[in-house]
Amino acid sequence: MSDNSISYDYDEEAAGLADNVSSRIDTNGPYIGRIKSANAMKAKTGTHGIHFEFEAPGGGSTSFDLYTKKDTGEAVFGVNQLMAMQTILGLKGLKSKTGKYEGWVDGTRQEVEGEIFPDLCDKDIGLVFQKRLFTKTDGSDGFGMELQGVFHPTTKLTASEIKERKTTPVKLEQIVKGLRTKDTRKARAAEPAQPAVGAESGSY
Repeated sequence: MSDNSISYDYDEEAAGLADNVSSRIDTNGPYIGRIKSANAMKAKTGTHGIHFEFEAPGGGSTSFDLYTKKDTGEAVFGVNQLMAMQTILGLKGLKSKTGKYEGWVDGTRQEVEGEIFPDLCDKDIGLVFQKRLFTKTDGSDGFGMELQGVFHPTTKLTASEIKERKTTPVKLEQIVKGLRTKDTRKARAAEPAQPAVGAESGSY
């Protein structure tokens, strides 16, 4: 009679990871968390911007880019989102400094040196993300999260509502209701809208 028993050798390191529930954000909706790093970047087109690493406790983590100005200095749409972040974080200006951050080098994550924005980091902030599907260079499917809105983590007010001295949040609800997963893959239909982190409207 064959032995069909299944055994697992004890792995103390794996046991210690059992309560590490951090995962990648992959659902449309609002998230409250902290920017863990923000570093200057430049696209191949010459457009300047900032690369962000964001973490929402219990919700996961994601990275995203904001393109803020062309090589000529002309502002592009992402600068509006950056100004909204400054409003929520109570910043009246933003200046980079030379520092270290984790970046991709030859396909691996390594510590590199560049221009960073520490004033944006480690402060509570609310961000609204929309999922974008795309085709990778190898032909497989991939996805990324794009920033669609910024709001105060406590009051849920957006930057424009704060500027207008509003006390009741309205725009965040509107942004969330308008979210749609974008599908930029070839010859594929877009996915239906996804709920805000699996929560009922107004529960975030």
